[in-house]
Amino acid sequence: MVTGFDLIHDNGPLQKHWIRRIIAYILDLFISSLGVYIIFYFLISLNLRFAALWYFPMTAGMVQVFYSAVLEYTSRKTVGKAIMKLEVEQLTQEFDLSKALIRNFSKIHGIILLLDWLVGMASEGDPRQRYLDRVAETTVRAKGEPVHVRDYINDHLFRGETREEERDEEEKEEENRCHECGGELISIGEDRYRCRNCGRIQ
Repeated sequence: MVTGFDLIHDNGPLQKHWIRRIIAYILDLFISSLGVYIIFYFLISLNLRFAALWYFPMTAGMVQVFYSAVLEYTSRKTVGKAIMKLEVEQLTQEFDLSKALIRNFSKIHGIILLLDWLVGMASEGDPRQRYLDRVAETTVRAKGEPVHVRDYINDHLFRGETREEERDEEEKEEENRCHECGGELISIGEDRYRCRNCGRIQ
């Protein structure tokens, strides 16, 4: 079983993906929290009794859940995701508001969101998915990334590793070439080589 943790430690593309997700989350948290505080101070200024409800510990979290769900349902992205060029994709059925609420429910509290990410990364599947993404059958992709996990792993995650292997092979080929004319080198013993074309010994 291959998990997200098996892939993320040495895969730059996946690391960049989650860094962008974290930045998008922080931006959205700032926007939604700002709205909460503005409403809170407005209610306090009016001396309304139910203003005390805004002291409820998860109020900001509930606002962010609905903020994220509504924007993702209407445009497939929040403000933070739009800035980071990310978008939500539905993998099977039509994306509706209930799916958007399910995948965003863990944003009600930071610890729940962290657990959601840990469970998703520790289980087999798309390394871009949190656990609730799998429940809602959604994923988040950046511009240019494939939607489905098999294409993403084959064509995106290991692309950098393939290029490194190709560079290693090219370097080995260059080592076996003459420094003067680029011809093929033939071993003559004692770590010495003779060029097949120009005859130089190296």
